[in-house]
Amino acid sequence: MTTFRGTVKDGQLVFPAEVAEQLGLHEGDAVDVQQAALTPAQSGGGENPFLAWIGVLPPFEEGMDAVRFTRELRDLDDEAS
Repeated sequence: MTTFRGTVKDGQLVFPAEVAEQLGLHEGDAVDVQQAALTPAQSGGGENPFLAWIGVLPPFEEGMDAVRFTRELRDLDDEAS
């Protein structure tokens, strides 16, 4: 599978000229995109996206740690199946 990188500019997906040439695309051509294959590229200097999740859950109860919390969640998932 070959990966090409484009950017969204003014609501449109834009590929560099070299990529468009490799794909045989010309200005105005329509392109079908499969959503499952489209993934946002990670920029090197951007803010960590996980920072937004800090503080979403309340603090752990006394005696609870991340490992125990996760195991209990997984046990609940097993019971629901």
